[in-house]
This record gives sequence, C-alpha cells and structure tokens, in this order.
Amino acid sequence: MQLMEIEDQSWCPTVIRDGITDYLQFTINATRPYAPIAPRLASVIGEAESREVVDLCSGAGGPWMSLSTLLAALGVHASVTLSDRYPNVAPMARVREVSGGAVRYHADPVDATRVPTGLRGTRTMFSAFHHFDPETARAVLRDAAAARTRIAVFEATHRSMATILVTLLAPIAVLVLTPAIRPFRWSRLFWTYLVPAIPIAVLFDGIVSCLRTYTPDELLALTEDIDGYRWEAGETRARGPIPVTYLVGIPT
Repeated sequence: MQLMEIEDQSWCPTVIRDGITDYLQFTINATRPYAPIAPRLASVIGEAESREVVDLCSGAGGPWMSLSTLLAALGVHASVTLSDRYPNVAPMARVREVSGGAVRYHADPVDATRVPTGLRGTRTMFSAFHHFDPETARAVLRDAAAARTRIAVFEATHRSMATILVTLLAPIAVLVLTPAIRPFRWSRLFWTYLVPAIPIAVLFDGIVSCLRTYTPDELLALTEDIDGYRWEAGETRARGPIPVTYLVGIPT
C-alpha cells in the first residue's frame, strides 16, 4: 500500500526526522532484529570480489554497529560506508567510532536510485526498501544492476496484523527510552515530552511502514525485467514474532 510516511517528506523538520531515526537506531541496537540474517549476508559479501559495502538509506546507522562484529565472527571483515538521502551525521560518526573505523559514513546526500560511482561495493539496505513505490524500487535495483554490483535488501517490518499490533506500543517505547538515547539532545526531549511530535510520528510511520512492506513474491516481481542477475527472496525467522524479509541479487 503506497502511503505517505512523515520521515520521507521534504517538509519534515530535521529535528523530527533525526528524532525518529535516533529512536529506530536505539531499538535496532537493543533488539538486534537483523542478527539472524548475518550468515546469509556473510555469504553475499564474502563471495564478492571486494569486501566493500555501501549501505543505502542508513538513517542513524542501521544495524551495522553489531552486524559488523557478527560478520567478522563469521570470517567476513567488511568495510562499510553508511549513506542516506538525509544523513544523520552525529550518530553515524558514533557508529564509526564504536566500530574502530570498520564502518564509516558518506556525509553528502545519496539517492539510492543514482548511487555515485565513487561508492563501490555490495549494496545493502535495512528497513528502508518499503519507502519506495514499485517504480522507484525498480530504479534502485536497476541502478545496482547497471553497476554490476551485488545488492541485499532486508526488512524487519511485515504487512500483518501482528506487526501492526506490536507497532501500537511504539509511542510508549519512545517515552520510556528517549532519556537513554545518545547523543543527548534537548530538542529531542522537547519534541518528545512537551510537544509529542516524535512519538506520534514514530507511531504513524511505523504503521504505514507495515502496510508498505513488500512480500517475497512482490519483491521478485520487481526484478522481472532485470536480466543478468540471480534473484532470491524469502523470509528468515527472527528472534521475535516478526520475520525478516529479504531480497538478494547477484550478477551472473
């Protein structure tokens, strides 16, 4: 279902967008929903010509703070560059520090449908592919195909009633967890407690994200006109009730 998310809109104030991505980053670090896909991702990256990774739509860093360690334990020492259309630089810099430089960031805006030629390596995307309507999603995949690079897309949202019910708890989680989110920002407290714009936006965008998430069959349908690639889509059971949906494309 192609609906609007507040975070995607150009009119969304930076302080609100950063508040949303900061919260999502905190929950990803705490719950590690993408840990179960580490072996699959290790295979995709480890069999590539280069261990370079370009992460698209990274938000505040995505799962890479823990995922890079999991990959290293599997023998894949990836060099990751984070990127986003609206870079949230402060938390991205923190991920770089915690990772010891294994994860760095691209400070300039990056359009996932037109990735700069200087950003080379396996392309990844976490919790973001549902933001694209079908035609734009195809453009993201075609751009990777034009560069003859591997691409791996993962979603921790799901188009199901169970996921929506879990999402309804998000505003409470924002209120409870905000004081622990780093880096500390007074503006985040203001827009969470005095004017609860961030909790409301997280709830709205969370429900819309569930409704926009592609199924594995729908993901494969997006690849039908892209030749010279081997495509695989499916679901990997996660730690909780919500599976991780994936699409992987490898040049043949």
